Amino acid sequence: MKSKFLIPLLAVIFTTAMSFTTARTAVDPDNDYIFRNGNWHMIPEVSCVSGASDCQVTVNPDGLDYTVYDSQSFGDAKPGTGESEGEVEL
Repeated sequence: MKSKFLIPLLAVIFTTAMSFTTARTAVDPDNDYIFRNGNWHMIPEVSCVSGASDCQVTVNPDGLDYTVYDSQSFGDAKPGTGESEGEVEL
């Protein structure tokens, strides 16, 4: 009787514990990334002024502003002022 209760309980405990062991996406210290036209594009490292919004850059030739990311992950946006920190050629 105890084993029918203990095995599912252990499975829940191990599953919960393993959910905290996910690997973080590797951050490239020499490059940043933008998501443009459905694809990730590598750009040179951008120096952003820290702020409460995401870091932005203007991409030429289209002249639009894009959010800068430290890795190819939407959860890894660089902090910034929300204003363009410069221009990037693609």
